[in-house]
Amino acid sequence: MCCGEDWFGNFLARRQLSVRTPEATSLGRATAFNRTTVGEFFDNLATVMDRHRFLPHMIFNVDETGVSTVQKPRQVVAERGKKQVGSITLAERGELVTVICAVNAAGNSIPPMFIFPRVRFKDGFLIGAPPGAKGTSTRTGWMNEDTWPEFLDHLIIHTKCTPEHPMLLVLDNLRAHISLKAVEKAKSNGIVLLTLPPHTSHRLQPLDVTVYGPFKTFYSRALDGLMRDNPGKTVSIYQIPGLVNEAFLTAVTPRNITSGFKSTGIFPFNRDIFREEAFAPSMVSDRPNPEPQPAPMPGPSASDNPPPADEPPSADEPLTDGNARPSGDDGPVSSHACASPAALEMPRNARDPGYISPSEILPLPKCPPRAQTKRKRVKTAILTDTPEKKIIEKAYEERQQKLAGKKQNSKEKGKPKKKAPKKKIIIDSSSEDGDLPVPLEDDIESSEDESDPGNTHLSVGDFVIVNFATKHRSLRYVGMVEKVEGEEILTQFLRRIQGHKKWERPTFAIKDKDVAHVPKGDVVKKLPQPNRPGGTTRREQLFTFPCNLQGWDVE
Repeated sequence: MCCGEDWFGNFLARRQLSVRTPEATSLGRATAFNRTTVGEFFDNLATVMDRHRFLPHMIFNVDETGVSTVQKPRQVVAERGKKQVGSITLAERGELVTVICAVNAAGNSIPPMFIFPRVRFKDGFLIGAPPGAKGTSTRTGWMNEDTWPEFLDHLIIHTKCTPEHPMLLVLDNLRAHISLKAVEKAKSNGIVLLTLPPHTSHRLQPLDVTVYGPFKTFYSRALDGLMRDNPGKTVSIYQIPGLVNEAFLTAVTPRNITSGFKSTGIFPFNRDIFREEAFAPSMVSDRPNPEPQPAPMPGPSASDNPPPADEPPSADEPLTDGNARPSGDDGPVSSHACASPAALEMPRNARDPGYISPSEILPLPKCPPRAQTKRKRVKTAILTDTPEKKIIEKAYEERQQKLAGKKQNSKEKGKPKKKAPKKKIIIDSSSEDGDLPVPLEDDIESSEDESDPGNTHLSVGDFVIVNFATKHRSLRYVGMVEKVEGEEILTQFLRRIQGHKKWERPTFAIKDKDVAHVPKGDVVKKLPQPNRPGGTTRREQLFTFPCNLQGWDVE
């Protein structure tokens, strides 16, 4: 017999239950949030609080979050039994901008900082942003070791912290946060850096607990409103600051901020804020630390000389069920009253044969024994303390030495590059086969005239070699300058025609819709004007440069 929907609904009402969608939690976060790691964090928090006596307005939490140009669909009302329910979004995959927020235990916040996925930052990116917001850019749009000190300067300006009036900054273990440059800047300006244990920010970080959830919800609503007001149009990353401004004012409120600090136990300080059931998922990782096994002692073993079978056990030997002593005239004594402390620590089913533990019926899964590795365990730490700062300095020096060693080995083991012979430039109008050589980077002399790539004086119609840096390597293309806009040029790219020999007078052709804005800094060489075979319309689109392009690896 199967229970119906009415019974299930009444059951939920009687037990005060509800059906909810669980939040996805990785196994790493479930096992890392345990009593030991959380206790280490609160120990460090108590240390810095006792040392500096921070007031609520000087206890800050900082964290990054990503906002995209594509919204997440919300729940809608649909017809029962319909298989697919769709919702219009601005694109399949959008661009992401990083937003960095900082809030304090008094319920206040500083203006956020935006990191755009661009090579160069322009002030026009922040149109519509919250007042006082700061902006910067990186190639990926994520935080790195160069942008994190910029945010620290932004934080110092708004908090006015000094070594005489320090502040506490709680943050996660992002690699950029623990760079030597950032730690030195924080220590010199009175910022005490306290890191959270790894994979615990979903429970210990106030911004993640009570602020970023409403912030993402209101941001998606603002994005929906923009899409409805402008049907058929997409959203660019330059409209994100205005959308963030609407969500920031609505979600980052004193009530949400103070609730986050209280629910994490940071302020007011409460190390017992989490109940035992909060640590239940970490039971899967309850396992003893690996201990080295002692080497066996030389000598005869006990199995070589077994005791005689008829010999009674001595008083020092433990008694078994087969040779138990009588209890005497005082009557039987309870096993718990006479049991040793070791016996009391035994499981109940071992002391009481009639008891069956639930773990025997359905045992909980456990991780295998922890293997011994050389990998250093990352844990919560006070980064601005002298011992931790010395460890960071040592790690930085080792990393620099390792990089220097790799460069030296690559120079020694790598094959030497073949240098093209230098040719003198001979201008002869009667010669049709003379080439005007373009020297390689290794052949460029130190003189100012020869080392200049020619990217400072560009005009419309010039041909240049442009460098494109990808994730794994750099590519070079030949382009024709169509427009010069300050520090950028609008370039029409040419592609080498397949079938021609690669380095003997390569021929290039114009490809339609292959136009892009390129910074002048990416121009590596200015080329002479090419020759055009002519004759037909198709041959008019072909270009042959009167120079040697060997070594430039032009695509």
